[in-house]
Order: sequence, then structure tokens, then C-alpha cells
Amino acid sequence: MFLVLLPTPLLGHPHVFIDARVQLDYNETQLKGFWAEWEFDRLFTSMIVLDFRVPREGEFSRDQIRAIEQGAFSNLQYYNYFVFVVHDGNRIPTDRVENFTAFMRNGRIVYRFFVPYQVQLSSEYESLRIQMYDHTFFTDIAFHETDPVQSISDSPIEKRVEIRRDRGRRIEFDATDTTGARENVEYSGVTYPYEVHVELRRP
Repeated sequence: MFLVLLPTPLLGHPHVFIDARVQLDYNETQLKGFWAEWEFDRLFTSMIVLDFRVPREGEFSRDQIRAIEQGAFSNLQYYNYFVFVVHDGNRIPTDRVENFTAFMRNGRIVYRFFVPYQVQLSSEYESLRIQMYDHTFFTDIAFHETDPVQSISDSPIEKRVEIRRDRGRRIEFDATDTTGARENVEYSGVTYPYEVHVELRRP
């Protein structure tokens, strides 16, 4: 199971599919970071259920969550957890995450974890871009169609959000391998990662 989510140049076409959400965590003066929530496809879900003997309904135990983290998530530390922040002209890879958990939602397994990234806020808009992608395209990450960007704060921070593709980051892959695909998506052999463009300011 340690190979799950492990990128490899031998398999170009996506084999794992994630619908992602970002939940911004801030107070009156700063962005503290954001929660990443990954909802996986049903095939990957079945693999987790079989390999870690977790229920398709109901809560996971602490031991089960720890086993999933160690066996099917922690290896992503070598790939920056597929998460990057572009801020002030710098592209910053994620070197640590916190508070990993896993659970079922509508028959699909969900990973949730916190990415610390502090930004002081002022009356001027502060801009940053949150990217989630696998540079080998073994894992296809797209943002969820429903509420892809949320806030978990009641602070009166003004925000503007847009989801777009980073056209400056081209990913090439083998489009002849048709093992898996998103519904109504054609795989041409070239793709560009999605990103969340966030602007925040104090009112």
C-alpha cells in the first residue's frame, strides 16, 4: 500500500482522481493557513477499504487513521504533499502538514489536513495562489464543483477567490493509457494544474 499516491514516470495517464477543497483559516489580522480536503474516486476508496480494513460507513478508529496516514499519505512528504503556495513572486513547496484525518463521505474516502502558512493582513489586498497537483499526472487533482473554497472563520475579512489553471506550468503525460478518466474529460497528453487565486484584506 505504500505505493498508493506515489508518482512514477512510468504511468502517465491519471490513475487516481481527487476532488479538492480549500478551507481558509484566518482571524482579524492574519491568514493562519488552510485546510486541504481531498475526496477520492471510488476505486481508490475500495483499495483503502480492503488494505486497511476500514468501514464504508461510520467513523474510523484512531489506529485506522494512523495506519492510513503512515501507509497511504506520509510518503507524499517527498513530493511536497502535492501542495504549493505562490506568494510575493515566490513558489513555496509544502514541507509539513498537520492534523491529518480520514473519513467516508457518500461512499468515497476523504483526506483532510492542515497546511500552515501565515500571512499578515492589512487594508490592502494580499494575494496568493494555492496549487494542488502531481507533476507526473499519476494523480489528477481538480477542485470540487460545489463550494471549492470555504472559510472557517467569522472574522470580517474581505476576500476574492478565483479558480483557474496555471498556464505557465505545463504537464505532459502518456495519453494512450486509458486506464482511468474523469467523466466528460478528454486527455490530450498535456494539462495544466488548477490553482486557487485568493485575495484577502482587512476591512
